[in-house]
Amino acid sequence: MIDVLLAALISGSPVPAPTASATPEPLRTIVTVHSSPLCTAFASHVNGAIGSAVRNDASLGSVVRALRTDALGENALTRSHEEQRLSDLADHIYREFRSGMREVDELRKLAATTTDPAERAAVKASADALAGALYRQHRIQRDLDGLVAFLDTADIRTVGESESQMAVAAAPGPLDTRRQGSSLIWIPRVSAEPFGDTLAFPGDESMQDDVRLGSLASQDFERR
Repeated sequence: MIDVLLAALISGSPVPAPTASATPEPLRTIVTVHSSPLCTAFASHVNGAIGSAVRNDASLGSVVRALRTDALGENALTRSHEEQRLSDLADHIYREFRSGMREVDELRKLAATTTDPAERAAVKASADALAGALYRQHRIQRDLDGLVAFLDTADIRTVGESESQMAVAAAPGPLDTRRQGSSLIWIPRVSAEPFGDTLAFPGDESMQDDVRLGSLASQDFERR
């Protein structure tokens, strides 16, 4: 029974929709399957974990599409909304990861209850495969959290003019008037990647650089 369930899950072949018939044919018994408590529990937990992974795939698709827009380089309100949207998607992916891993834990407990070596191996292999998929999604989510934190830090580093004047007095350097109009920021200039020329800290990039960073992140997330 486990092998039958695994084959169905792996193939993912859709069942063709029934077509209308003027004269319905009598139903025929094709195969009789005897279920067991182990098979029932396996189906419940494996479908729960697969559901979490599938929902995370959908959320990651939304992340990739969001990062390919110019929203991070528009006005402050649009940028703030986009950062919140990305943060919400990351939170959703994490919750699904935790939910899916709870189902994986149940599968591993289930594997320990059977005395059949083949069944134990099949259930454990299913749990390991699903755990791997969920963890890979979790790693992308952690990187997305890091990207959002970088963008948030860039926004926080925008200070008022008086604070900027104090910073200049303490450590003279060029002023950056790019972000909030009259707001001034002292930025020490050093060479760094990924923007190539003078990036030192979050906020030392232009908003168009943030758009490019989002595009690069979307490519990485899609590849993974």
